[in-house]
Amino acid sequence: DNVEFLRTSRRTWLQERVSRCTTDPSYLNCFPLSWSISPHPRFFAPDWLYWFYNQSYLTGHDYFVLPPSGDLYSYPSEMPDDIQANYVSNTERDCHLLSTSGTVEWEWFGHWKNTFDKYFPRYEENGICTGFFTVNVPFNVPVGQFRPGEYYKLVGKNVVVFRPREWRGCDETSAVPLSRRQYLSVEHQAEVLGSLPPGSITYIYMTSDGGGNLDMIYDLVKTLDEHVEVVSTDALIDLALQRG
Repeated sequence: DNVEFLRTSRRTWLQERVSRCTTDPSYLNCFPLSWSISPHPRFFAPDWLYWFYNQSYLTGHDYFVLPPSGDLYSYPSEMPDDIQANYVSNTERDCHLLSTSGTVEWEWFGHWKNTFDKYFPRYEENGICTGFFTVNVPFNVPVGQFRPGEYYKLVGKNVVVFRPREWRGCDETSAVPLSRRQYLSVEHQAEVLGSLPPGSITYIYMTSDGGGNLDMIYDLVKTLDEHVEVVSTDALIDLALQRG
């Protein structure tokens, strides 16, 4: 039931997105937006996958990345070496077939050092899957591999790993420990992004089950300072790799 809810929710969001973009294709109404999508419907429901991609062609500003964590719903750094190698190959194949270079990356807290040391470097050789948008599990525990003010890390020359940045709703009174930054109001979120040093490169990850909705995204973009630009995930990856 939860899977069906998420599928229905995403379809409804995208239908609304197409309606907004076709009604008014201006930047504030049709800014770049990326969606995570499973690579496996190409085997068991290709028409469903085609539908999502066809909607993105209507807007011209919607893009897709792999969901957590690439080929499967998993924590890749915990896999045995041989299974992990095969998993990397499958994720690269998925990126190629879905014409994307990014994936959401979930790991259980405390495993990130191993992820950086052994898992991410596996993607360096082929340069196919080059962007990892990380989410810590549980989400409210900080990831120690990122220093204060560090929004991404490069792994070799071809891979960029972005620091977790979730937005789970606008309830700043949330009682979840260490979660204040995940529940900022629209105005506060815009203020935080606007105050980042010029040239900063970061992202925001939202899920409907986490409390996010399309109106939050639109309200945020309309509230951002003029110097803050919203780009696609591929553009964000390229900017980080170019800057180094």
